[in-house]
Amino acid sequence: MQHNTRYIRQLLSALVNPSKILLLFMLTVSSAAWSNSVVDSRIGELEFSSGYPTEATVEKLYDELDFQRAVQSYLWAMPFVSYAAIVEATLGKGANNHTVVIQPNSAEQQQLILTGNQDTVYLSGVLDLRDGPVVVELPAGLLGTMNNLWQEPLTDLGGPFSAEQNRGGRFLVLPPNYDGPLPKAHYHVVEADTNFVVFYVRAVGQSRDDWPQLAEQMRQWKQYPLSQAGNPPETKFIDITGEKHDTLIPKGPEYFELLARYINLNPPREQDMAMLGALETLGIAHGREFKPDERMQEILAEAAVVGVAMAKTVGWQSRSPKEQLYLVPGKRQWKWLFVLDNPWFRTDDYLVIDERTRFTYEAIGTANAMVLQAPGQGSIYIGAYQDGEGEWLSGEKHYTVNLPKDVPASMFWSLTVYDNETRSQVQNELGRPLVGDVHGAVASSDGSFDLHFSPTLPEGVNKLNWVQTRPGEGWFTYLRLYGPGETFFDRSWLPGDVKRVK
Repeated sequence: MQHNTRYIRQLLSALVNPSKILLLFMLTVSSAAWSNSVVDSRIGELEFSSGYPTEATVEKLYDELDFQRAVQSYLWAMPFVSYAAIVEATLGKGANNHTVVIQPNSAEQQQLILTGNQDTVYLSGVLDLRDGPVVVELPAGLLGTMNNLWQEPLTDLGGPFSAEQNRGGRFLVLPPNYDGPLPKAHYHVVEADTNFVVFYVRAVGQSRDDWPQLAEQMRQWKQYPLSQAGNPPETKFIDITGEKHDTLIPKGPEYFELLARYINLNPPREQDMAMLGALETLGIAHGREFKPDERMQEILAEAAVVGVAMAKTVGWQSRSPKEQLYLVPGKRQWKWLFVLDNPWFRTDDYLVIDERTRFTYEAIGTANAMVLQAPGQGSIYIGAYQDGEGEWLSGEKHYTVNLPKDVPASMFWSLTVYDNETRSQVQNELGRPLVGDVHGAVASSDGSFDLHFSPTLPEGVNKLNWVQTRPGEGWFTYLRLYGPGETFFDRSWLPGDVKRVK
């Protein structure tokens, strides 16, 4: 009765104001359509009876809802799952709270590590804070970072943002919400919000001849549980030279299995509650065993296919404004890895979700020094994925890049080639996936560097200026400038585009 009275009043009002007649008609038709109808949608026909979804529609919509949540969870969890894969691989090598991994011959080609390079020697590891705080003793002169599982920097290690200011020092890494006793001795205190912490440091030299000495410098690193600080165990170093080391995210539904395992191994964070709620509807929750039924397994498998396809698209066809994304919009194909001035991918108002996905699908680890825009400080990373004409780079073609003289890098510069499927160093017969000053790149008579990328060594080209690519396989390259100079920041020095030799 109340409904009929309201309708009559609306009709009388429409007679006074004819413009309302069409709106009233549309509302009436719309209400009737939803009461008992079949509605077309992008996922097919949806049937309603008296406004209620039919059983078939309920099933279809819940399948779609779970699929959408799974895809978005895939993208949101990219940094977390990527680091979980690293934790698994690193612990699998034998690392623990007093054992680290060392690469005195740098990151080798057969080691699948997102955008690793062969410019420096490496030390890396994982801290497991579930049994309490861990002490790290950092030698002077090393550069690196310590991240939580979300690839957010907890502290820089060495460099301009490190508490020890490159002089070496002791760090006390505390578990999430730690309220236990603290030692009286002085430490640089690091408060973690995940139970696992990932770190890596590098030692920088002028050439490969420096690597043995740098490796010995890194062996001064120490780490041990705080509970053993009175008589710390000797730090052990696992040398993985010559070994395979696969740290890539798993493919298919195994992605969600790894995500579920590490959601269980780490405390929930307040800032993640909305997406953790989405995960809960998929059967992934802290304190709960992950046991997807056959239906959910199929949905997660499909979501993994679409998720990685979306990650590739977001990564290589970013919708960020060109003035943010490109080094020089309209003049150079070189793109920034970070479009923000912070490594958390956050503004004051929101998480920059696409750029976060873009970076963590392709690379690993963040540090304040990576986004520092100051001459002589930190490092610069820019990437090229297309040639100067906008065509994607492919391994069967011959390309050149010219770096003008006086490359602005006080520590080192390099161009490293990466396979775009593994996002790891390209594996080639040459045994070297990069060119740079550490590897003896040879300057032309005018002081510039003409660098070549092709399946076979071009005639008349110095081998030290060439990287061998693989026919039929896509690739991209990073230009690294460590200790970037003023001429880079004022754009008086610019790298040339990747040019195809036809």
